[in-house]
Amino acid sequence: MLLGLQAVPSTARPEETAAAQTLTWTAGDDITRYTSAPTTAVAGQATIVFENSAATGNTTGMPHTLTFVTSDPEFNSDVTLNILANPNDDMGGRHTAEVTLTPGRYFYHCTIPGHGQMQGILVVTEGGGTDTTPPATAAQVTGAQNAQGEYVGSASVAISATDEAGGSGIDSVQYAVGDTSDWLPYTTPVVVDQAGRHTIRYRALDKAGNVAAEKSVTFTVVPPASDDTTPPETSATVTGEQDTDGAYFDMATVTVSASDTG
Repeated sequence: MLLGLQAVPSTARPEETAAAQTLTWTAGDDITRYTSAPTTAVAGQATIVFENSAATGNTTGMPHTLTFVTSDPEFNSDVTLNILANPNDDMGGRHTAEVTLTPGRYFYHCTIPGHGQMQGILVVTEGGGTDTTPPATAAQVTGAQNAQGEYVGSASVAISATDEAGGSGIDSVQYAVGDTSDWLPYTTPVVVDQAGRHTIRYRALDKAGNVAAEKSVTFTVVPPASDDTTPPETSATVTGEQDTDGAYFDMATVTVSASDTG
């Protein structure tokens, strides 16, 4: 989805009140990547610098944006940033913005059509330490089973996630039904009551942006045994024009019906 292009007003702050960290992105003539970009940051106040100028390699006057995505549940959505810069704008292509970052991951990209490969992820951790270990995850399938290990009527999948001692903590747990469906937030056990073979994928993210490796459980649900022991009732009627002996002229129509009370 292309976000609207708008310049975020640049701000000038006195040296003594500057943010604790400055994060700088640069761009030039390349439409496939930012010339430089940070990969990590610490939670808290930050000065964002985006420069797309002759000094950073832009020789054509081409515009670029630095846009933080806020519509993807996999990433943080609390920073709205959409800076449009080009070497010939009023700031000479160098813009700044003040933001407050929280632990997690921010997805950024350029929204200029054709520049979609210019993208990346900024991982933000709590101050005072760096958590680089993803959460541990597990899933348990429960329900009534038959002798073949199939779940009768329905199955319930409970997913758990834990972070290492001293880690940043669990940010979210996600699951997906099948091999290709989108990730959904996990809040309660997932109940599957459709007959057939099913796969539930799952993963977890911690507040430092570490993502656990995707895992899955596969199981089969079968319909419950029926207590109906009565066969259906059937009947048939024959219609058509008959002679005096009861024989049908030319053709006869046979209508068959069946009913069941089970």
